[in-house]
Amino acid sequence: MRKFAASMPAHIAETFSDAQLRAIIRAYGVRSWGRHAIDIRFALPVLTRTYYFVFLAGIDKRPRSRNRAERHSHPLATLGNFLFLSLVLLLLLSFVLGLFYVLKSAFGLNIAPGFSLGVWDSIQSEVGGL
Repeated sequence: MRKFAASMPAHIAETFSDAQLRAIIRAYGVRSWGRHAIDIRFALPVLTRTYYFVFLAGIDKRPRSRNRAERHSHPLATLGNFLFLSLVLLLLLSFVLGLFYVLKSAFGLNIAPGFSLGVWDSIQSEVGGL
């Protein structure tokens, strides 16, 4: 409660009773983040703006009622989420298809006779001929 009261101007914090502060904290929670198993944060400057990215993962210790409430206030189905997930899936699909193409070439499988993208030849010249 002290941390919550310290986050507001003193003249306002003094007007709340202990019971009111406890009720507010119970309803909204004081955000004292713990450590996460995965905590990746970075900022990416693009032209005149800077965009931040945060990826957190860990054990969810919040009550189910809070999870339900957050699903309504932060929906997954937004345009930004759709575009981001589409980009991630496109990059992942490109990587997987590229990997399959290189493996196909490494094993000498020729699906389209007389046609090659030249990727395997380039890899062989860089590595020194496998």
